[in-house]
Amino acid sequence: ASGSVHVEGPVVAATETNITYRVYVDEYFEKYKCTMLIAGENLTGAKPLNEVIKSSDNGKFEFEITTPKVPQTLYISFRVLGYRGDKITILERELSVEIVNPLPIKVKIRNTNDYDVSNILINFYVDGEYIGNITVDKLKANNTESVVYKWIPQNIEEGKHTLKIVVASEGIVFDNGKTTYSYQFYYGKPPSYDFVYYLGWGTLIVISTIFSMMVLGRRSRKTAPPPKWKK
Repeated sequence: ASGSVHVEGPVVAATETNITYRVYVDEYFEKYKCTMLIAGENLTGAKPLNEVIKSSDNGKFEFEITTPKVPQTLYISFRVLGYRGDKITILERELSVEIVNPLPIKVKIRNTNDYDVSNILINFYVDGEYIGNITVDKLKANNTESVVYKWIPQNIEEGKHTLKIVVASEGIVFDNGKTTYSYQFYYGKPPSYDFVYYLGWGTLIVISTIFSMMVLGRRSRKTAPPPKWKK
């Protein structure tokens, strides 16, 4: 049974990154245990490789996973044991998570102030839709720094798109002297050369043939069977 087990966490994640899953059990028991096990075609770099067991008095659990180095489908299986008197109820839930290579977006920012600036927020948009942000902890006065946002494309069609980058902190600009950058890129099967974008004032952003990665779901890949629980 799985109806009373709920799992919160990403269904798409970048390679070599840490992700968190929270498990909630609706059904009441006197005591709970939850085991987690991951499986995939190539688990190099992934953690944990062995089954993890946690206990709870309220039916809530939290698990940390490090994703593997290789793009693939990662299977995560949760098994909840609910104890009520001498009776044990078993509840199971399984997730399929697409592990993909992120697309790095690199840009330079400059602090035009005569003082240091902290918590600099940079927002990213594709075709006008917000895709994420990155925060720079601190940029010293009159200094320049390169930052990289690792984007995981989802539900984006092959073809030309517009990427917009906005910085919201006072006195922080891009190398063009403005607080906004907008430019076009091609997503899908690229030409025979890498896409290179010169963003003025010498700023260079390279989005190479990694853009040959097609929209999630179109690309075939071998998958491993779900993990088998030990009896």
